[in-house]
Amino acid sequence: MSNSHLHQGVEVPAWISVIGGSVSGLVSRFVIAPADTVKIRQQLNGNQDKYRGVSRTIRTILHNEGIRAFWKGNLPAEIMYLLYGATQFATYSSLNNMLTQTEQTLNIKVPSSVHALALGSLSGSVSIAISYPFDVLRTRLAANETRQFRSFVKETSEMYYKDGVRSFFRGIQLSITSVAISMGLSFGSYSYFRDLTANTPFESTSGLLAGILSKTLVYPLDLVRRRKHMTYRGSFAHAILQIIAKEGVRGAYHGLTPALIKSAPTTAISFWCYEWTVDWLLSAQDRFN
Repeated sequence: MSNSHLHQGVEVPAWISVIGGSVSGLVSRFVIAPADTVKIRQQLNGNQDKYRGVSRTIRTILHNEGIRAFWKGNLPAEIMYLLYGATQFATYSSLNNMLTQTEQTLNIKVPSSVHALALGSLSGSVSIAISYPFDVLRTRLAANETRQFRSFVKETSEMYYKDGVRSFFRGIQLSITSVAISMGLSFGSYSYFRDLTANTPFESTSGLLAGILSKTLVYPLDLVRRRKHMTYRGSFAHAILQIIAKEGVRGAYHGLTPALIKSAPTTAISFWCYEWTVDWLLSAQDRFN
């Protein structure tokens, strides 16, 4: 099997994990920003005709707001992805060492995919808690349907003035649940698919398959999370029942297509960038030692 720096028991220095995660987050965010904007518009306005279907949503945004609109909210999103990627992979790497040592001490045989699933859930939860305010800001800025870009600073000030610090953490409980499940599935399935396709031409598709699987299974949670960033209050059950009552069962999956277009490549790019950056940094470290 080809080497993976996320594999069970592999040790990566903390500073290298932080840099690798930061590069992973920044690159993947910039590439998928347009698909993310389309997804958010459909999640928030999926019952409007102008946002039905990916192609119609793209045409609506282009016609009304111009091509730059696909990068609305990109500043807080880049900050969020940088913090998220750095925290996620650094936490994963640290916990990987700790959990592996515990398994060896207790003489417990844990499948690598189950090991990765547990670590992915934990590292995802820590990462979303740290980066969450920027996720809320990204959603609100991307929801703006005018040609004028809203100011990052002005939006932050208005949110704080209107509802205080809690406005930056609205829906965080649901987000932690959603991300814990999603990241657990992403890391677990990535490990499983890499083991399954090791040393074959299909090994490079592991991240893509992991992204499709994890996003499809947790999508309704993600949709409600976005709605709660804007107007929705109450529990997940109450919110999802409201959506179904107004928009039907399909309402819980508004924006799934652009979400998959975004999520599958994002997961693939994220894992690939991390693995490549860590490889490069470890090689550079060896050359200078």
